[in-house]
Amino acid sequence: MLYVDMAAFRPYIESPGCLALGRKRRNMVGIVNFKRYIPDHAVTTVPVLAVMVAVHFFLLRDGPVEPGKEATQTVSSYNQFWQAPAQHSAFDIDGEISRLELADTRRDRQIRDLLHQQKYGQARTRLLEVAADAAARDDQRKLGDTLMLLGEVAINQQELSAAEIYLQEALYLTMSQDNVLGTARTYQLLGQFNIRARELARRAANTYDQLWQARNSIARGYYRGVDENLHVVIDENLRIRRYGAAADAWEALASLHDKQYDGYQAQQARLEAARLYAATGQMTHVHRLLDGLDRSLVSAADVADIEREMSVLFAQHEKDVIRASQARDYQMMYHHYLRIGEVEQAWKFRIKSSETLAGGSDRAMFQRQADVIAVLYNSNYAMDRARKYLDQAGSIYQDNGVREMLKETRDMESLIY
Repeated sequence: MLYVDMAAFRPYIESPGCLALGRKRRNMVGIVNFKRYIPDHAVTTVPVLAVMVAVHFFLLRDGPVEPGKEATQTVSSYNQFWQAPAQHSAFDIDGEISRLELADTRRDRQIRDLLHQQKYGQARTRLLEVAADAAARDDQRKLGDTLMLLGEVAINQQELSAAEIYLQEALYLTMSQDNVLGTARTYQLLGQFNIRARELARRAANTYDQLWQARNSIARGYYRGVDENLHVVIDENLRIRRYGAAADAWEALASLHDKQYDGYQAQQARLEAARLYAATGQMTHVHRLLDGLDRSLVSAADVADIEREMSVLFAQHEKDVIRASQARDYQMMYHHYLRIGEVEQAWKFRIKSSETLAGGSDRAMFQRQADVIAVLYNSNYAMDRARKYLDQAGSIYQDNGVREMLKETRDMESLIY
């Protein structure tokens, strides 16, 4: 048998990942006597294993945790890396608006203020008015520049389907006008759009994994740190507007409090889940949660208040559904009038559609998102598209000697994964 020096493997054995695996057997006898189970023919695998250990220990390991603490308590550096791009999603608002060279100073200031306040829905409507004026004057360059900015606003609003439409329209206009640098900028924004799509998919996948780790810890009776982790999952899902996943995390938190015999906290967590379900129109889940209320912890008056609150949230959802339906009708009218050549009338309906959606809530826009596995799978294609668009943008910038934009494009390529 081959003798292995365990000192070399100790950092890996004591890492959170290895300890989590070791808990399945409830003892460390197998690890202490690890060398007795390595056959002679495994000698050729030792160098490969050593490299894997080094990569895990020095690059992928989690932060240190206390003995006996579950690995789900801390967010790994891997997850933190994929949350980092969200901190750099802001764009040069003043620079982009200045490039439009708006003659109306009041409208210019209004759009700047709305964007700085992150009121993207209202800003989109004002920008569509600028685009409509350009279309009426047949100013194709101004129209293309405005559509580019609309695409950038939609990316930051996380309304990716709209972003792609605006940017594809801008690409057509810039290419038809032989606007070389405008075409390069549009390619760059299309690359940014696909990077954003990939980033959101990774963040959704990370929260999905963290939720299942927390559920696994609850099922096995390891409760330490799970409360904090579930709150992280809830907050992150709300930031990326995955409201159903946030509701699932609230229900997991309720089950944790049940295990810890904290009925009041469990009930509060279920009510938070019910609020999210009511706000997204899923009243079957709301009734299920309200039927399970512990009436010894709430008075009849409190129950009546809770039911009224759920009714108000559901009524808001119904209004949002009506708004979304009206916005779709306006969009159909826009395409109809555009086809028959009545451009000015068409853009009036496009602006009406935007105004209607701006009056709704984010929950209406994001209430029915695809399953996280489907989102993550589709994001693989986003990586390929991002590389393609950024390569095209980089080639144009390089040919025209625009070094600053070329460097920015190369920096964006480093975010593709």
